[in-house]
Amino acid sequence: MSSLSFAASMSDKPFGSDKDVKYSQMLWMQLEKAKLNKIPATLYLGGPPHGPVREVLESTIDGKRVIIKRNYGGKDITIEKVEQNRAKYLKAVTVMIKKDGYDPKNNDWFWVKYKADGTLHQSPKKDALAGKVGGCIGCHNSASGNDLVFAHNKMANADITLVKEMEMMKDKKMMKKMK
Repeated sequence: MSSLSFAASMSDKPFGSDKDVKYSQMLWMQLEKAKLNKIPATLYLGGPPHGPVREVLESTIDGKRVIIKRNYGGKDITIEKVEQNRAKYLKAVTVMIKKDGYDPKNNDWFWVKYKADGTLHQSPKKDALAGKVGGCIGCHNSASGNDLVFAHNKMANADITLVKEMEMMKDKKMMKKMK
């Protein structure tokens, strides 16, 4: 398994630098390798900016905490429609991963917004949404728990599906569902 080491960008850009993009591409490969971008989780209703239906997974990659949010949208979308065809309605995969020393001011989270195919969404100014993304940080600063994670508020959020790497590999039923 390749290491996800990353040096903080010396660029003036808070997000979308070449290093941010390169790291996000490496992260996507790790998500695919661990099948973390494919494992079904509990679907729940949400709102902007993540879409009307979403699911959240939490795990680790190379010992780093990672939270994956799959965001679904489309005309007259419902949880039932997404359950029947997740690929059809998947609009974005947003990920936050802990990076020791990356951004101490914001709990060392690296933020990224992928399209369903793993390419990066872009800001209106055409910067890749990877790195210290202001919209992500601004919103998540309102999360309780002082860690920028919304999972603490069970009234507003569905349960996060926790995935442990070894359990995931042992669970043959889940592996069959992913095929």
